[in-house]
Amino acid sequence: MAWIFPRRIWFGTKGNVCLTFDDGPHPEITPWLLDELKSNNIKATFFWLGNNMQKYPELLKRAIKEGHIVGHHGNNHKSGKELTLNEFKMNFERSNGLVNSKIYRPPYGDLSQKQAKYALQNGEVVMWSWMSYDFDSAISTTEILQKAEKQIKDRDILVFHENEKSIHRLKEIIPAIIQIIHEKGFNFALVEKKR
Repeated sequence: MAWIFPRRIWFGTKGNVCLTFDDGPHPEITPWLLDELKSNNIKATFFWLGNNMQKYPELLKRAIKEGHIVGHHGNNHKSGKELTLNEFKMNFERSNGLVNSKIYRPPYGDLSQKQAKYALQNGEVVMWSWMSYDFDSAISTTEILQKAEKQIKDRDILVFHENEKSIHRLKEIIPAIIQIIHEKGFNFALVEKKR
């Protein structure tokens, strides 16, 4: 897909992987996650929903204060396929107005051509190269970590989620992922803008 949509960001920088988290902030898991990242001296890139940032502004302030990048993920978790262009623009602008970074990740990666054009005119669209599937209860934590050991490579942008489907197992997954990345000899980096 990266070659079909080259203007979107699909990969990080050489020697690094990027930890990214969608759907937050979440009051049950985000404080733990920020503590875990801080204790490991890791900076991450968050793509948070506008609705959640408005509910938990203290978590938004904390993430930025601690050196993380917070991008947006729309005001609510709606696929571009479900929205007219005007609805998409409203959803985009509500969450975009809450962050300074101007990076955006579309829910499900879904954007029409016109939606993508609008998003790219107003910042950067960040995709991913490795999906954890931490939200899928049919995939065990063990399977996720086995996939990580085999598949994660240099410059990957990794996706995890701060939502009801994943919060019960992030405390097991994230420390193991950090260890796997270190064992592979990679560093952690923030998602960088293309321009």
